[in-house]
Amino acid sequence: MRAILLAIFIEAFCVNFSVAQKASLLIEPNKEYSQSFWKAYATYEASKPQIPLSFSSLNSENCSFDGFGSNQQPQFLCTCNNLDAAKTIGTNKLWNGGSLGLNLSGLGLNKLAVWDGGSARTTHRELLGRVTIMDPPNTMSAHTTAVVGNMIATGITANAKGMSYETQLRNWNFTNDNAEIIAAAPSLLVSNHSYASTCGWQTISGSVYWYGDSSINVLRDWKFGYYDNRSRIWDSVMYQNPYYLMVKAAGNDRGIGVAPGSTYYYWNGSAWVLTNSIKDTVGPYDCISTFGTAKNLLTIGAIDLLPAGYAGPSSVSILNFSAWGPTDDGRIKPDLVAASGNVYSVGTAHDSDYAYIGGTSAAAANVTGSLLLLQQYFFQLKGRYMYNSTLKGLAIHTADRCKTALGPNYECGWGVPNMARAALCLQDSFKNTVLEPSLANTDSFSTDVYVTSGDSLRITLAWTDPKGVTAAPIYNDTTPKLVNDLDLRVLNMAGNTVAMPYILNPANPSLAATTGNNFRDNVEQIYTTNLPTARYRVQVMHKGILQNLSSQKFSLLISGSPLYSSTVPVSYLNFTAYQSNTNLVDLNWQTAQEINAKEFQIEYSDDNVFFLQVGSRNATGANHLGVSSYSFSHSLNKAIPEYLYYRLAQIDLDGTKHYSKTVLVHMDNPWRVAGIYPNPFVQTLTMDIESHIATNLNFTVYDMTGKIQHQESKAVNGNQTILLGLLDLQSGIYILIIDEPSTGLKYTFKIIKA
Repeated sequence: MRAILLAIFIEAFCVNFSVAQKASLLIEPNKEYSQSFWKAYATYEASKPQIPLSFSSLNSENCSFDGFGSNQQPQFLCTCNNLDAAKTIGTNKLWNGGSLGLNLSGLGLNKLAVWDGGSARTTHRELLGRVTIMDPPNTMSAHTTAVVGNMIATGITANAKGMSYETQLRNWNFTNDNAEIIAAAPSLLVSNHSYASTCGWQTISGSVYWYGDSSINVLRDWKFGYYDNRSRIWDSVMYQNPYYLMVKAAGNDRGIGVAPGSTYYYWNGSAWVLTNSIKDTVGPYDCISTFGTAKNLLTIGAIDLLPAGYAGPSSVSILNFSAWGPTDDGRIKPDLVAASGNVYSVGTAHDSDYAYIGGTSAAAANVTGSLLLLQQYFFQLKGRYMYNSTLKGLAIHTADRCKTALGPNYECGWGVPNMARAALCLQDSFKNTVLEPSLANTDSFSTDVYVTSGDSLRITLAWTDPKGVTAAPIYNDTTPKLVNDLDLRVLNMAGNTVAMPYILNPANPSLAATTGNNFRDNVEQIYTTNLPTARYRVQVMHKGILQNLSSQKFSLLISGSPLYSSTVPVSYLNFTAYQSNTNLVDLNWQTAQEINAKEFQIEYSDDNVFFLQVGSRNATGANHLGVSSYSFSHSLNKAIPEYLYYRLAQIDLDGTKHYSKTVLVHMDNPWRVAGIYPNPFVQTLTMDIESHIATNLNFTVYDMTGKIQHQESKAVNGNQTILLGLLDLQSGIYILIIDEPSTGLKYTFKIIKA
């Protein structure tokens, strides 16, 4: 018991102090107060309490004692209750065999963590060898196992495949989470937290409890929207560890209540007492509790699964339990929403058991595992990791709308993450810019963009703010928690403001976003489609004085228009390539300016490593300011690979060469491999083949030394499923090549025998 409850004084060590003292003492954990907690805890345990030290709620949430809150009320932490989940936010497009050709899986990383209500089933075949229990002994939890499965399941059963399906993960129990998070943060990139404080209505062992405090508000639980001590600590951790982002479930409390006249228990200051007095149903707004309101956190709400992917705002259905904002000081929460409802994941009954999970827990895990892949990709591109503010800002910047109205809202935040668009934003540096500057006290930052009429210009500013002030328990404290208040503006070259960021009105939370001066949030965004062709200035400044007169790191993401430069020879507006016929690829590009430019050489590759020149186009002029358009058609021979890569080599008058971004073309060949699964496999590998012709395909499996381990041919005609029996292979990694002699077309896959 002592091991399970070690250091639960996180919010309880000042139990012998007044409410105001509690608020001030709950800023950082302190051993001096743990003795007070253990004394109070022993008293509570000896009193044979009505609510046990741990329990499962009506919604199958796992809850554990977390000390005492206001008015001596015992507090608990509770868990907030995959292939379709991946499709909902586009993560599957980043995987091996995904449409982007990035082959991201989290392989080689050990920078993902989970804090939850217990331990995952580490011996499960989907998790074997990749989960480390950090605080044993720890009770196995179905909730934890499913959450971990959402993030990292291998995909032996394809529908249960996790987002980062080859990464390592560290698993802590949420008991003593603050101290563990502080210690682990320097070695982590992302962590998942699908648990929350007991708030509002709780059903425990068949009885209903109201977890508010009538001395603060007689109708509503004051903890909804409240920036508590854990919020403050978590904000501090992320500020001190600028590459570490924490992701949290928004909670499942919206709409919970009891019928008028129903009896329930409430805390009278010393005991739980039955009553039938009227209390409010939770929500619809202001129902994200306590540490779900942390500023630097990425808080995730829940929408129904989108198995066919996002198809516009009308395809998005916010689940009826998913908690809505705003915070008490009017900040935008949740930040994003993701897949939940009935998500197929890993179970605990045995090592090949599967189960379903719902709630915002599943949605948070959906995002957490996916964000790790974006960090992996950024490292491949840049040799370093993104700031946590960049990762959070990128997810928001590239999100799909969940409502028809433009801008954020308090129901689903900035929308539905689009991991494929986020990856492309990092890859495409023409009309996408990611900056990580620092703003000195009393200083400002600016960069210029060249906008062509009709451009959709989106700019997102995000920063990891210093920890805010935790007030004494109070209902709806509107005091801003923002410490360093940065501002984003777009100016014309005469210095006039032409665009301002989105803002919401917490006094009327259902209203659509407008634009204006944002003084609440540490994410600001501008979106405009009506600027005339010209050069514009993106400016970041700050109000007042930055904390301690120190500089503030921030992240700036710009999409839709290129940066303006008087020194770069060519400023590109766009560069596209697409297959226009069986053996023809058409390329098109536009430039906004050309200085000392001679020509463009067109290069292509079938492996994105070795490029060959296939043609050229002369530049419009040595020095030209304005839009220039170019095109080129590349005729291919009959050996057409599945993917082709194109880039432009821009040649200066002095012979200096500058490379463009590389664009990928997915060729629509006479036949293709539409799917290969499960991978890893146990006995049989299944392949979905789509063919426009009747032909014979060769299937050859090589081991990692290049020796053939299996070979056979099969006839295909139309769309069909091919089964490859590979029972005799030893466990390990192999290369599968599928080829057709008549066209020279071949596909190569890495496969894993479990």
